[in-house]
This record gives sequence, C-alpha cells and structure tokens, in this order.
Amino acid sequence: MPTTEPGETAGPVVAIGQPAPPLQVTLTDGSLLDLADYAGQPMWINFMATWTPQATTELPLMDRYQRDFEGQLNIFAIDVGEDRQTVRQFMQQLDVDLPAGVDEDGLAQAAWGTYALPVHVFIDELGVVQEIVYGGAPVDVWDEAIALIVPDFVGPSGEPVVPPQ
Repeated sequence: MPTTEPGETAGPVVAIGQPAPPLQVTLTDGSLLDLADYAGQPMWINFMATWTPQATTELPLMDRYQRDFEGQLNIFAIDVGEDRQTVRQFMQQLDVDLPAGVDEDGLAQAAWGTYALPVHVFIDELGVVQEIVYGGAPVDVWDEAIALIVPDFVGPSGEPVVPPQ
C-alpha cells in the first residue's frame, strides 16, 4: 500500500489491466472481509456511501445479481466514512443482503484510489481489474462489465451478453 503524508493522496491505484490491491475491512456483522479469501473467483466491489443518491437503486440491483449468480460472482459493498451501525441499518432498510464492509477511516478508499463514490470495480478470477464503472451507469454497462469476468454471462433479457471489444 502506498504511503502518504497527511493531506496527500496516493493517486489512482486501481487501473484496468492491473492487479487489484489487497483489501481488508470489517463487515457490518463484525467479521473480517479479506479479498485474498476470494482468490480465483470473479468479484464486483462497490465503494459507496449511504448518502449517495445511487445507493438506494444500485444496492438492491447488486443484491439481485448476487442471488442470480451465486457461486459465480462475489459482490461486496464497501462503505466509506460511515460506521457499522449506520451501514447495517441502511442495508436493512433497503432489504439488501450483500456483504457490506466498512471503511470508516477511508484507508481502503485511499489504497484503491476510489474517490468518486460510488465506483464499481470488476475483478476477474486472476485478480486483475477488468472494468471500472462509476455510479449511475445504465444496467447494460454493468452487464457488459460482468460479461468481462463471468464466462457465459446471460443478461436479464435471457440473451448472452458479449463484452465490448
């Protein structure tokens, strides 16, 4: 992880085609989320906050994707700057059952360089970032990002989604 002086930023660390940085955060239930535990599996990481307007629409959609692709795709929400209770209550109000990590001090956000919340990072089974999507994107953009990391992905229409070239 890059080191910075107070007031400095590490700059964008997450980049398409590069390995995803390590990530360890506490989940809202108090357990530890370590992305290393999911090595060899595709992942969708959403750096977000409850106060972003997109959270109320994107998190339920992500929850549906998690149920539809259970065992094929791991989806995690990482809340930046808020406490576990706030995030846990927000997820309960939305009736969302995604694993939600809490980055209260913003250290994970700084290590990943994900400052424009929400930002979605799609990582393939080799741990390489394949796509970065900013909040508010249409569903077809997410489908294309998933198609980059999940072989034979079929979208909501029932048709296979072909990743962009």
